[in-house]
Amino acid sequence: MNTIIKSIILSVALFWGLGALAQTENAVISAIQKEVDRNKAELKMEGMMSPFFISYSVLDRQDYGLSASLGSISSYSQGHQRRGIPTLLVGNYHRNNLKVPARNLFPSATSLTDNTTGIPISIWRDLDGMYKSSVEVYQSKMAILQQQTQTQEEIDLPDFEQVKPINMVMQPAPLNFDKAYWENYLRKASEVAKQYPEILNSHVTLHVRNIMIYTYNTEGSRYAVPYTFYQLTCTANTRAQDGQDLSQTIFEEYATFEQMPSLASFTNRCKTLMEDLLKLGKAPVVDDAYSGPVLFEGRALYALLVQVFVSNNRLAAAPKLVRLPQAQSFVVVDGVVQLASSGQLGGNDFELMLNKKVMSRDLSIQSITGQEFYKGQRLSGYYPVDAEGIVPDKELMLIENGVLRNLLNGRRPTQRIRQSNGHVRYDYLANNYRTTAGNLLITCNQTYNYDELRKRLIEAAKEEDLDYAYVVREMSGGGNFFYKVYVEDGREELVRGATISDATSLRPFKRILGASDKEQIINFGHIQTTIISPTALLFEEMDVTRMPNIEFKRPYIVPKP
Repeated sequence: MNTIIKSIILSVALFWGLGALAQTENAVISAIQKEVDRNKAELKMEGMMSPFFISYSVLDRQDYGLSASLGSISSYSQGHQRRGIPTLLVGNYHRNNLKVPARNLFPSATSLTDNTTGIPISIWRDLDGMYKSSVEVYQSKMAILQQQTQTQEEIDLPDFEQVKPINMVMQPAPLNFDKAYWENYLRKASEVAKQYPEILNSHVTLHVRNIMIYTYNTEGSRYAVPYTFYQLTCTANTRAQDGQDLSQTIFEEYATFEQMPSLASFTNRCKTLMEDLLKLGKAPVVDDAYSGPVLFEGRALYALLVQVFVSNNRLAAAPKLVRLPQAQSFVVVDGVVQLASSGQLGGNDFELMLNKKVMSRDLSIQSITGQEFYKGQRLSGYYPVDAEGIVPDKELMLIENGVLRNLLNGRRPTQRIRQSNGHVRYDYLANNYRTTAGNLLITCNQTYNYDELRKRLIEAAKEEDLDYAYVVREMSGGGNFFYKVYVEDGREELVRGATISDATSLRPFKRILGASDKEQIINFGHIQTTIISPTALLFEEMDVTRMPNIEFKRPYIVPKP
């Protein structure tokens, strides 16, 4: 009886073991692993050290695009490609060929077939070239370091963090691209423009992207992660009577088809866009400078948050770099162009403010990249593992009650941010890795309903002896919607040509008068980032000025058909 029971237990264990193995077996990763291991063992030039770390990713990307104008389909595109993305390090974890001015990666095309021929050939070719250049960079860097005086802290700081391997092989995500459905959707949504003859040009566009990234590295990590991206945009432009061209784009971006808006909902947004744009064309051009309270609402607030905290990499740690003799005048570091002058190269001076107050104590910012859902809604910025094999934290406090506590980081330690928190992502448009946010949660301790917030705006303007204050509801370059709210009676006046004089400055965030008690969740960018924030934020002081160099064009000679 015992023998029979043992046989049954062994059979069950074998069954589940094979099942678990089958879940993690993947033809692409297996092909990568075999060729990467072969190269690590055999890549060596005479008198030179072999690579100690190799990582190779295959990015499988499918794209679909549709565009429509005035009820007719104007373009359709479909593409499928695979790119190989190599990383090779010589030296050791402490000193290697990293932390030098980055060179843009130029991923090579590889086989679309999951075979053991095409993919290995691409890997073999890529790693050969990368090994030779990495040895050259490493030698040059070490020669420069020997000539420099370094502090003990700089000497002790490693170039690359050693981490435990991860095994996370996921299945490709299902993609819903029903061409007939979307053609009908875009035709009807774009047809709205026929109702507005003063709209000179408009189009509705759909982008659907399905990406699968397969990665293996010689630490033993094996991971395959899917990314899906659905984006709807509506762009319209008009010309004011004085000749100023105005344009605006609205967008909806989500990770799943189920989150996309209904046809009726998106059509209404397109209609509102065009009506608002025509109102803007009839509005007066702002003719004075202003410094005082400003209330940012909705997508204008989201655009401001992106400019201040995301686009400029303010919240991303960045190591200082060693300048090589062949460094160009400009270099790309984490996807950002930086000037390679005689001063500091690389780094993020914001890191010097760690544990110091950087903005209002009423404001806090958390990275919740490791959370797939927030209050029941799927977050597009979520990913289970980053490009370097690190699982992102579910909660990471970046700014706590106005005090800077941490920065987003990858596996390249800086003086104060020594460990990765899983925020290195591959930018497939720039062909580079960059440290950037997934999901950001921005909260305020002082919250009010909208009527109370608007009342506080007017009271703040009165305190400054101002005739009016500003409400900003859209900030998109060619279509900024600034409203003067008059202190005397609370009436609103839309004005044209207004802008914030320094929309990337952190200074206005130091004095906050309150925030909305409601939240908004907005996704943006081809590297999906989600920002969760109040629907409105009241700043005590901002500078509003007229846009510089507004061009006023002559009217069309022949009327629009």
